[in-house]
Amino acid sequence: WNNIGDQGAEYLSNALLDNKALLKLGLEGIQLGDQGAEHLGNALLRNKTLTTLLLRENRISTQGAEHLSNALLDNKVT
Repeated sequence: WNNIGDQGAEYLSNALLDNKALLKLGLEGIQLGDQGAEHLGNALLRNKTLTTLLLRENRISTQGAEHLSNALLDNKVT
């Protein structure tokens, strides 16, 4: 496990904005919280190539899950 947290998720999200090659992203146990989930959600609104996103064992509450779910409504990520 890697503790990149919300700040690391922000950097990763910025990289995802224009990435067209990555299909699967495993972010299990990285101490991701609501702020990081919001950054990822914003990136997923633009990144349509990612098909699998693994997020188990993080600190995402209902608020963070809402950011992600709003992004996933118009995305093919499972």
